[in-house]
Amino acid sequence: MALRLHLEYEDQCIAEQMNSVSNPMVLAGAPPARKRSIVPITVLGVCVLTATAIFALLHPIHDFVEYWTAAHLLMSGKDPYSLGEVFRMEKALGFEQSIPIMLLSPPWTLPLLAPLGLAKSYALGWIFWIAVMVAFVAWSSRLLMDVYFGDIRISEISDTVFCRALFAFTFYPILLCLKYAQTAPLMLLGIAGFLYFERQKKDLLAGALLSLTLIKPQLFLIVWLALILWSFKVHRWKPLASALGCTVLLTVAAVALDRHVFQQYRLLTNSPYLQVYASGVAAGIRRQFGGVGTFWMQLVPPALGLGWFAGYWRKYSKTWSWTKNLPMLLTVSVATSAYGWLFDQTLLVLPVIALAARRAHKFGRLPGRSVWFYTALNFALMIVMPFPTLNLLPAPICFAVLLMCDSRAGEVAATNGQLQLCAE
Repeated sequence: MALRLHLEYEDQCIAEQMNSVSNPMVLAGAPPARKRSIVPITVLGVCVLTATAIFALLHPIHDFVEYWTAAHLLMSGKDPYSLGEVFRMEKALGFEQSIPIMLLSPPWTLPLLAPLGLAKSYALGWIFWIAVMVAFVAWSSRLLMDVYFGDIRISEISDTVFCRALFAFTFYPILLCLKYAQTAPLMLLGIAGFLYFERQKKDLLAGALLSLTLIKPQLFLIVWLALILWSFKVHRWKPLASALGCTVLLTVAAVALDRHVFQQYRLLTNSPYLQVYASGVAAGIRRQFGGVGTFWMQLVPPALGLGWFAGYWRKYSKTWSWTKNLPMLLTVSVATSAYGWLFDQTLLVLPVIALAARRAHKFGRLPGRSVWFYTALNFALMIVMPFPTLNLLPAPICFAVLLMCDSRAGEVAATNGQLQLCAE
């Protein structure tokens, strides 16, 4: 009898607990977990905003100064590609190097920078620019996570929209890019938006966003070649037409602001500036020869990349999928670019997310060894960052090898599956 009363009492307690969980009035007095998690996020956000404001008041030069000066020269009717004019404005802002930092992006980029020419305060202009770039990185991260992770929910990685928007910030080149206030987030949004909306068959929007990659077309040479060949193969012209149409509109806007802009850009590219201002994988070799008469070396990596693409397209053109093929395509395109810096490898967050998603789909989580490898790679990039020739190689090589291994594993699995079906 006592045992039965005890069991009935336990059943009553369990029922009361279940009712309290299902009854929102019972939980009204307890703070929800989401509200509790907002507190540290708010504190962190306030600290970041405070640090950003203080840094902006110190007039950070870095690469933002080239956008600021080009935009102000453009809006005042002067030559945004003039070495002399740019150097004088940069000196007035506290620039101390002997060679000016010039905007090397083509003229159709200028309308995207023009709003900076309306800002009177350098600090406020920098804050606005950084805020926009951070938003673009977060948006790109969300789009890529939705493409590759899909419905896979991993705690603090892909379980919420907020986590998906933050994932890209774990990649060191993105933090470096934001430090230098570079334009790579614009291009990242362009390639992420193209991939996301192409999957949804929204070709016009996909192409419009892809036009942002022409800010630095040398980084996307192989991607654009693949797009042209793919358009011919599947007869889907809207993405290519939309991208070119948006570029034409930006070009018209640039000419409307400065009708001599293409002539000014040609004079800059034909000047010795590009030969002196070496970057990319070939830059280290060029410096060993003094940099004089060695400009042709800058074209060797793109030639190697085009040779690689010929074989890659021949192998995968019949089963082409932008979701599957773009990570490797972009990795090789960035690695073999004629010009490039470590912050340009912001674009490689696409293969980072693709590789992480493949492991998440396979194991239902991110394996510990993958997390440790990714952390070690970020530390390695921090260490080699002061060495421009070396810092461009670790990430593309690692991602290319991992993507190749995944591809071969998938092909082997597909072959084994076919053999099994034939046996049955």
